[in-house]
Amino acid sequence: MDDEVKLTLTLAAPLALRLSAAAAERGWSAESLAAECVAQHLEVAIRHRVLIERMEQVDAALLDMAEAVGELGAPSGGIDLTKVCRFRADGGDGTRDPAA
Repeated sequence: MDDEVKLTLTLAAPLALRLSAAAAERGWSAESLAAECVAQHLEVAIRHRVLIERMEQVDAALLDMAEAVGELGAPSGGIDLTKVCRFRADGGDGTRDPAA
């Protein structure tokens, strides 16, 4: 793969004049300023795309978590939830807790 790729850029005359003026202010050529602008814009576009992909991954993970919480919170018919808690009114061995 080549180190450089050549592109042709066509600008409207007023924009080309503004580009030339901005480049002259900085002591650059219009071509180098245009190339820098394109490079910066591509970098921003790549970062934006990565951010969108990560947001989609987070959204999917949040949806998975919400579904899991919904399933855990759904009423169940076969489990006696009073026997699940470690701190029951009786001492856990069937005897009544005197502190209760």
